[in-house]
Amino acid sequence: MRIWILTILLMLFLLPTYGQTPAFVIKGHVIFGDSGEDGLGTTIVEKDTNNGTVTDLDGNFSLKVEKLPATIEVRFIGYSSQEIVVKSVDEPLEIVLESNFMGYPDPGIVVIDRRLKYSANYSSLQPVDLHLDQSATILNSMNTAPGLHIHTGALNTNRITIRGIGNRSQFTTAKIRAYLNDIPLTSGVGETTLEDIDMDLLSSIKIVKGPNVSNYGSGLGGSIIMKTAGNDSRKFVNSRFEVGSYGYLRTSNTINLGNEKNVLRANYSLTHSDGYRDNNQYDRHQFSLVDEFNYDNKQLTFLLNYTDLKAFIPSSLNEEDFLNEPSKAAFTWGRVRGFEDYSKIQVGLSHKVFWKDWYNSTSVFGTFYDSYESRPFNILTEDSRSLGFRSKFYYNFRAFGEEQVLSFGGEFFNEKYDWQTYETDDGILGAHLSDNVETRQYFNIFAEANWKLFRNFTVETGINFNSTQYNLEDRFVLDSIDISGDYAFKPIISPRLGINYLWRDKLISFYGNISHGFNPPTLEETLTPDGAINPDIQPEKGWSYEIGSRGDILDGSLSYNASIYYMDVRDLLVAKRLELDQFQGINAGRTSHMGLELDLKYNKRWKKMILKPFVNYHYANYQFVEFIDGDDDFSGNELTGAVPHKINSGIRIQSDLGLYGNIIHQFVDQMPMRDDNSVYSDSYNTMNMKIGYSNRFGKTKNGSNTKFHIDIYAGIRNIWNEQYASQILINAGSFGGNAPRYYYPGLPRNFYGGLSFRYGW
Repeated sequence: MRIWILTILLMLFLLPTYGQTPAFVIKGHVIFGDSGEDGLGTTIVEKDTNNGTVTDLDGNFSLKVEKLPATIEVRFIGYSSQEIVVKSVDEPLEIVLESNFMGYPDPGIVVIDRRLKYSANYSSLQPVDLHLDQSATILNSMNTAPGLHIHTGALNTNRITIRGIGNRSQFTTAKIRAYLNDIPLTSGVGETTLEDIDMDLLSSIKIVKGPNVSNYGSGLGGSIIMKTAGNDSRKFVNSRFEVGSYGYLRTSNTINLGNEKNVLRANYSLTHSDGYRDNNQYDRHQFSLVDEFNYDNKQLTFLLNYTDLKAFIPSSLNEEDFLNEPSKAAFTWGRVRGFEDYSKIQVGLSHKVFWKDWYNSTSVFGTFYDSYESRPFNILTEDSRSLGFRSKFYYNFRAFGEEQVLSFGGEFFNEKYDWQTYETDDGILGAHLSDNVETRQYFNIFAEANWKLFRNFTVETGINFNSTQYNLEDRFVLDSIDISGDYAFKPIISPRLGINYLWRDKLISFYGNISHGFNPPTLEETLTPDGAINPDIQPEKGWSYEIGSRGDILDGSLSYNASIYYMDVRDLLVAKRLELDQFQGINAGRTSHMGLELDLKYNKRWKKMILKPFVNYHYANYQFVEFIDGDDDFSGNELTGAVPHKINSGIRIQSDLGLYGNIIHQFVDQMPMRDDNSVYSDSYNTMNMKIGYSNRFGKTKNGSNTKFHIDIYAGIRNIWNEQYASQILINAGSFGGNAPRYYYPGLPRNFYGGLSFRYGW
C-alpha cells in the first residue's frame, strides 16, 4: 500500500498544466537499428535551412517548422542518413537508422529485427536506465535486471552473479566476462572489477545471460558488453556535482569535441565517501579518453581508462553486531585499519573496416595494475601486466534465397601477475612470506553463423575453442622450498545452437537455444594452502537450455520478454574455508540451475507526460545435484548464496516541461548462507526514489542547437529504512570461539542530490 501511495503522490507532483501546442511541431523518436537502442545525440535538421535540433537521452526530439510539408534530414556518424517528408504532425515519427557498415551487427549480438534480435534472453541498459539512481557506480542500475543479482559490501566490494554463476566467489566478480568497446576487462583467471568503469564513460550495457555468445568466451555466467559514449559530433563541456549522506561527494567533468570525421571525449571524475561504517572511507580518481576517427569506410578508436583508488575495508560482521552495531567494522580489520590501494590503466586501440561483403573489427589492448592491500593476517602486494589481441570478421552472402551472415575470429590474452605477501604487525610491513610470478595465457577461436532459412525463421550456430595455461615461478628462496610449476587445462570446445521465429508481422518472436560453457579457476582456486599449483583443479563445464518469447503488444506500448532455462554444471568450483579469511578451491561436484525470467515494460503518453512502469521477476531453483566435501554430503541442498525469488518494479515519469522522476522497489528473498542449508539470510524490501528537472535553453547563432542543458535532481535510497544484508559471506568460518561473520550491512535511509550543467557550441 505504501508503494502505491508514494507512486500516486509522485505522479500528482509531476502533473503540470500546459498551454496550446504550436501548430507545426514535428516530434519523433530515433532508434539505432543495429542495437535497438534509443538514438540519443542524433541530429535532426530541416533541409536547406539552419533549423535543427538534437535528440535527448531517450532518443526523442521536437522540431518547430513554419510550414508543411517539410523535409527533415536525420544524421548520426556511423549510420546512413535519411530524408523524410513530413506532411502531418498528428502522430510522432518512428525513425530507424541503419549502420553504414553494411548493416552488420554489434559484436556478439545477431540482428534479426530491431525489436527481436537474438535467440537468447538478455537485458539492455540505455543511458536513461544507468541514471535511475546515484551516479557513484553503474552496479545499482544493473541490479534491476532480471536473472542478475549483485552483492554489495562496499563501493569497492561487489559480487555480480548471473543465474547462480559467480556466487561462490567471495570478494569479487568471477566467471562472468566483461567487454568495453570489444576490449576484454576480465583478467586471465576470470575476475572482473566493473566498479572501475565510470558511469559517464558509457552509452549502453548489454547483459547476455548464460553461454550464449561464442565470440565472447562462452562463459557459463554470461557476458557484460559495454559501449562508450562515442559518435557524438557535437561540441560541449559537461560538469556534474553530486553530494549525499555519509560524506558522499562526486564530481565529473567531460569535454566532447566532434565533427563529421573525428570525435574526442575526455572525462575526469572524483568520488569520495566517508562511509556508513567504521574504517569505510573511499576515494577514487578516474580519467578516461575516447578518440574516434572515421575515414574512407574505416573507423579507428583509441580508449584509455585510468583508475586510482584507496578504500578502507570494514569486512563482514557476525549476526549480533549486524543487528545491534551495523556501522562498526570487523574487529581484526578495524584494528589494523585494513585497506586496498591500487592504480589501474586500461588501454585499447580498435580498428573497423568494411569492403565489398566483408567487415572486420580488430583491437589490441592492455591492462597495467599495481596494488597494496593491508589485511589482518598479512600484507599483499600485486603487480599485473596484460596484453592481448582480438580480431573478428563478418561476411555477408546469399543462401536459401536470403542474406546470411557468417562471423569468425580469435582472441589472445597474456598476463604476467607478480605478487608477494609479507608479515604484518598491526598494519606495519614485516618480513617476506612469499614471492611469486604467475604467467597466465589463453586463446579463443570462435565462429558464429546467422542462417535465415525461410520467411521469418532463423537458425544461429556457434562454436568456441579455448586453451588456457598457467606458469608459476617461486622466487622466495629463504624457505628452501620451490613450488614452481606449469599447468595447462585441456582444450575446451563449446558449441551453440539457437533458433528464432518471428510472428505477427515481426512483432513477436519465439526463441530457444542449447549452448555449452565453461569457467576457468581463479588464482586462489589454482593454488594449495602452501601456495603450490593444485594439479587436481579443473574448469567448471556445463550445458544450458533455454526457451522463451519476446515482443511488443498493445500497439507497441507493452514489451515483454519471458524465458525458462536450465543449466547443468559439472566440476563445480567452490571455496573451502580453511582458516580465518583463507580459502582453497576444490571441484566439489555438480549443480542444476533451473529458473524463469519475466520482464514487462510499458510505455505510454498520457496528456503531456510519458509513463514508463516496469516489473520483472526471477524465479531460481538452484541445487547441488552432487556435492561431497570430505565427510559432508550436501547433495540435494539449495545452492549457497542464490536468491530463489527476486522482484524489481517501478515507474519512470517524464513531462514535456522537463520534470521527471522514478520510484524503484526491489524484493530479495532469503538465501542459504551455508552449504548444509542450516542458516539463511532474511528476505528484504528496499525502495529508492529520484526526482529532477532537466531542460535545454539558449539557441546557438544558427538556431540549430541549444547552448545550455541543466539537470537538477535529488533522491532517497532505502526509503523505509530497511535493515538488510546487502552482501553475505557464504560458509563464513568460526575461529577462536567467535561467531561466524556472514553479513555486510546495507545502507540505512540515505539522501543525495546533484546538478549537471552542459554548455555546447
